[in-house]
Amino acid sequence: MLKNMLWIGLSMSLLGCSHSYTGSAVKWNYGSGTNIDIVCTTKVAFFKNRDVIFSYPGGGCNAGPPHKDIINKNYYWAGGGGMPVRGLAVPDKAVLEMVSFYDRKRYRIIVNLPDDLALRMKKEYEVDGRTDQRTWLYFGLAPGGYYEVLLKADRLSVKPDLLISRGIAEEVMDDWYDKKVSIAEQYETHSFDVEYQTLFSQHPIPKGLEWSKIMDVYRAKQPKTDQHPIK
Repeated sequence: MLKNMLWIGLSMSLLGCSHSYTGSAVKWNYGSGTNIDIVCTTKVAFFKNRDVIFSYPGGGCNAGPPHKDIINKNYYWAGGGGMPVRGLAVPDKAVLEMVSFYDRKRYRIIVNLPDDLALRMKKEYEVDGRTDQRTWLYFGLAPGGYYEVLLKADRLSVKPDLLISRGIAEEVMDDWYDKKVSIAEQYETHSFDVEYQTLFSQHPIPKGLEWSKIMDVYRAKQPKTDQHPIK
């Protein structure tokens, strides 16, 4: 069962990495995950000025949510890091595909990233005598297709997380293999159903845009440790 799986990257192919998009002065990375589901990130692509600067056709899956979090309605974004993007320019667009075990659907997130993203990443803060920056671009998918794109700290010490974008991801309907083999069969979601179906029926969870206010409250409760920017 995927419950004990570590986040792993299975395959990667860099596409369109022209010299003009390498050698970035900003060291950044990315990750993906969920708040109360098992998701598999199956495609990731980053763009700069409409050019593909990074793409890979594989992905990894996160561990299943702790039972106590479902019972106690303790919702928070969790997951892991993606493949290395060292030296790449900060992107202005991202496209990800992620499979939700809860929904048994493949979703596509398409988001235009802010023009000042690199400047936000460059900002340094002093937290407990150490320097940290928000350089981790995180993509979270919740049941019902709700997603958030967050800018998190490299050491996870600068808080709160910054909300970059959110919305409802589109369901992928053009994957030829999904038409041939169901999501449930491809990802063997039967074990997920056995472990979680009764639990979810006893403790219903939000879906879709219902997550918006809940995750706003989650961020509002985070400590504000970005009070000492380094000039």
